Amino acid sequence: MNKTKVLLRFSALYALIGTFLGSHMAGAGSMLFRAIHAHILLVGWLSLFAFAIFYAVFAIPKHSKLAAAHVWTALIGSFGLTFGMWMHYFKPEWAPETFSLIFYIVGGTVLIISFGLFTVIMFVYGRYLGEKE
Repeated sequence: MNKTKVLLRFSALYALIGTFLGSHMAGAGSMLFRAIHAHILLVGWLSLFAFAIFYAVFAIPKHSKLAAAHVWTALIGSFGLTFGMWMHYFKPEWAPETFSLIFYIVGGTVLIISFGLFTVIMFVYGRYLGEKE
């Protein structure tokens, strides 16, 4: 898996969705989606983009299981948190309230795990971090 490419592509999708929501809110004169819009742009676009740049700049081993777990939890967590938030706030008929809340909580928890894995990567692969001469 090319970690940089996967993370960049998903961050671009989040950027498109987040800016579309912002444009919709401005056009409608309603701030109804503000929390979801903010989380899509911060968690989806900005975090995934930052992770992608990290993997592009630093030589983390290509076959690192830790890095692969980090990427997958980042992708799953960012989707779970933002989509779960949407379900929790907007209460679609097809999603029972308990399901929406659990989806939201599990998504956020997976995202926290992702950031924890990223922190572990900083220490495990510390020898790869540093300035180029």
